[in-house]
This record gives sequence, C-alpha cells and structure tokens, in this order.
Amino acid sequence: MPNSLKPTHRRVMRSSAMVVLAICGFASFGLGDEPLVTDRPDFTESSSTVGSGILQIEAGFTHAAFPGDTDVTTVGETLARWGVAEKLELRFVLPTYVRESSADGRVSGFSNTGFGLKVELAQGEGKGFVGGMEAALIASTTIPTGSAVLLDESWQPSAVLSLGWEMSPMLGLGLNLGVAQPVEEDHRFTSAWGSVALGVGLTDRLSWFIELIGFNREDLRGPDTATFQTGLTYLLSPDIQFDVRAARRLTDRGVDFLAAAGVSWRLGG
Repeated sequence: MPNSLKPTHRRVMRSSAMVVLAICGFASFGLGDEPLVTDRPDFTESSSTVGSGILQIEAGFTHAAFPGDTDVTTVGETLARWGVAEKLELRFVLPTYVRESSADGRVSGFSNTGFGLKVELAQGEGKGFVGGMEAALIASTTIPTGSAVLLDESWQPSAVLSLGWEMSPMLGLGLNLGVAQPVEEDHRFTSAWGSVALGVGLTDRLSWFIELIGFNREDLRGPDTATFQTGLTYLLSPDIQFDVRAARRLTDRGVDFLAAAGVSWRLGG
C-alpha cells in the first residue's frame, strides 16, 4: 500500500506501509555483476526482484512536518525482501515506532506489520521504451497488529505496477501506478497514485534522484496532492547502501518538509 504524505491512515511518507523504493539499479553502476537494487529511499518502487536465495533488509528513519503544527517521526521502517525464486520475492514489513506531536498532544506506538509479494513481469532485455522496459507487480496488505493508538483495525490491501528503463549506464527512469483500499472512520475508500523518478549515477558509488508523487486523495475526504522529493544514495560496498532524502509538497495539502536517512544491505546469493 502507499506510504502517505500526511499523518492520517498511513502516518508518514514511506514509513509504516508495505512498499518502499529505487530505480532500475541506478545506485549501483560499475560495482559487480549483480547491482544492488533497493526499494528506498525514493517513493517509486523498483521494477526488479532481489533474486533467488537473496535476503535484503532495508531500514531507516523519517521526520516530517505537516500543516497545523503536526510533526511525525518514524524509526525502523524495516522491509525484508526474500527472493523465493528468480522472479518472485516475498516482502515483510516489521513494526515501525511512530511518534506524532500536534496541538492536541503527543501519541506514540508501533505501526502495523505488513506482508506482500513482488512478481517480475519483464526484464528489459530489448531496446527502446517497450523492448527495454522492466516491469513488476506488487501486491500487499497491512496486518492489524500495531499499538492501539495507531492501529488500523482492518486489513488494507494495495497493488502497484512498477515500470523502469535503463536509459544509459548512468541514467535510470522509474514509473509507478498504484491503488489501495484504506479504511478511515469505518469507511473503506479507494486511493490511487502515480510517481515518476529519475536517477543519475554521479560516480560508481554515489547517485542522485529527483521524483514527483501525486495522489488523487490520501484520506477519506482529502484533495489531490503532489510532492517533490530528492535524495542521494551511496554504496559503501556492493551489498551495503546508505541513503538520505528530503521532500516538500507542491500543493496546499501534504508534507511541509520531510527529511530521512536509511541503510540497505543484501545477504545470501
């Protein structure tokens, strides 16, 4: 499901939701035969799976400020990706610690867990935008296991179509289309979104991305929102990546400012 850009049913961008992000391996140019492709730090999901026998752990923390003097901090944001086959991975979201401060006071606790899978549909072995396209489908849901103050009491499913293109050895493009069925005030509604991200390899280890994210609505009565995000990734080794990112809304609603950092590491293979 999506990671919301406001502290409602999903609390904060890319923190307590099922899916996390990266573009076509843009952060891994020149290091090894199998580049490290992560689903963080951008919102746009990668269009490939981790590979058979691989366990990949991605985690981090985020601080976000929203209109109305509301601040949300999340710590953990752990996604475990396990490659059960070459084109299939299982995805497990562990509880994230969430602290929300507003004019009404402060609440804290742990978010719901989540479970999902990613299936690789195309590997981009041809040329051009069609033949060279990578594609994957992600299906996931939250599981109502979190703290009572943060608990979403219903399972909340989502699906994401992820497309990607390696434009050159140092340039990658990612596109996501997603839909979810969250619950708010005991009403289930449809939330749809799209995102596009451009990744640029600055060196063999350092990469930069820019991204646009748009939602038709993020809560039950919410308006359309749009957000700009940018960040850097750095490969400490072929199997360990650090990241930082920042985001800001482009519409009246959404996150005023977001700052985050994280780490991803790959085991097995």
